[in-house]
Parts: sequence; C-alpha cells; structure tokens
Amino acid sequence: MLDLDIHFGTAALAMDLEPGRGLTDAIDNPSRIDALFIERAMIKANDRLSILSAEAPMNNPVLTDGSALFQLQEEFRGAFENTVIDLPRSMLIAYPHLMHDVNIAVVATQLTLASARDSIRVLAWLKQNAPHCKVLVVANNVQSAVVEITRKDFESTIERKIDLMLPADPKAMAQAAKLGKPVVEAVRSSKLSLGISALAEMIAGSSAETAETDAAATKVKAKKSAFAGFKNMLKKK
Repeated sequence: MLDLDIHFGTAALAMDLEPGRGLTDAIDNPSRIDALFIERAMIKANDRLSILSAEAPMNNPVLTDGSALFQLQEEFRGAFENTVIDLPRSMLIAYPHLMHDVNIAVVATQLTLASARDSIRVLAWLKQNAPHCKVLVVANNVQSAVVEITRKDFESTIERKIDLMLPADPKAMAQAAKLGKPVVEAVRSSKLSLGISALAEMIAGSSAETAETDAAATKVKAKKSAFAGFKNMLKKK
C-alpha cells in the first residue's frame, strides 16, 4: 500500500506502526529507488501487506515533479501482486500521470452537498484522463437516520449509481483504534467490516475481469500480427 497523503497519511497509524522515512527519502532522492530500496523502506503490517507511508513535517513541502512517485509505482508492480494507492484528490491535479496504469479507482465520498460537487468533478476528471480505469463510487460514514442528501438525490446529481454504502460505526472504529488494527480484524461482525469486505471482493472481481480482458486483447493482437506476417509471406512469394 502506498499512502500518498505525505503530511497527514493514516495508513501506518491505523496499523499502530511508525511510518519511517522511506517515502520522503524516495521523493528527495529518486535515484535511490530500486528493488532493494523498496524492500528496506516498506513497513510490514503482516505477511500479506506492506506499507509505504509518511508523516512529513508541515514546514516541509513536497517538492517533486512526480517522477519519484511514478518510479515507485513501477517498482511496486514488479515487487507485489497488487498495489493499493491512497491518493488525495489534490494529487490528481499535481500528478495526473499517476493514474495512467491504475486499473480500478474507488471514489470515496459522503452524502453531503460538498461531496456531491466534488464527486462530479472527480468522476469527470477520471473519464477524461483515465478512461481505461474502472470506477467504483463508495459512500462512506453513512448515518442511518440523518443524511444531508438522500441516496436517490445524490445519485441523480452525480448521474450514476453508488456502488456501495459503508455505514457509520463509531463504536467499531473506536475499538479498532484502541487495538491498533483494521476494523475488519478488530470487529469482524460489524456492518462496517462486512461492507469493507464486500468492497474488497468487488475490487478483486473487477481486477480479475480486467486481467481477462487484457489477456483476450493480447491474444487477438497476437493473432492479427501472425495473420499480417502470413499475408506478407504470400506477397513476397
């Protein structure tokens, strides 16, 4: 997992881990980024999850053209089966190239007027700049009794369906924070945990579907190439 909220990221904090200096070192010295650097800089949360995060000082602005972040993506692709990027929306403006090779984007939103406005803008941006990317819209922290905008009105405003609703569950979140574990481990039976698990299954299913589509496209391309080669042979004869 790559947490690109350089100053206020919570990926390591949620796991009760110290983020270290790996991410800031990578940004400051892109030439150091290689497989060995990734192995040393990553923080292991468990046997199946490694995190690269940061808590950069507020007087330390991010000074990069984005090449270091793109290079990190490249190294991750070779080192891990899957990469999850926590990408603040401001990063889309500064570093749009980070979305070039992303297969699935989860737009996290809330049922509020401001979130509806921002969702429209982010969805339009993704459609224009990452048309290859499958997009899932997830409404987070949904109150059961009071919402600023109803689901129906929100969907009408953004002109598409919400794929998943994650309920507000302050008790489960408080328990997870006390234990320093993800909520799906701390309180497995909560509705929030079940919702997050459902989201993971949706992403995994979409990823498999994308992989099958890419494999089929490669196969068709190879057939066309072989047929073109055969035609060229006939022309020569």
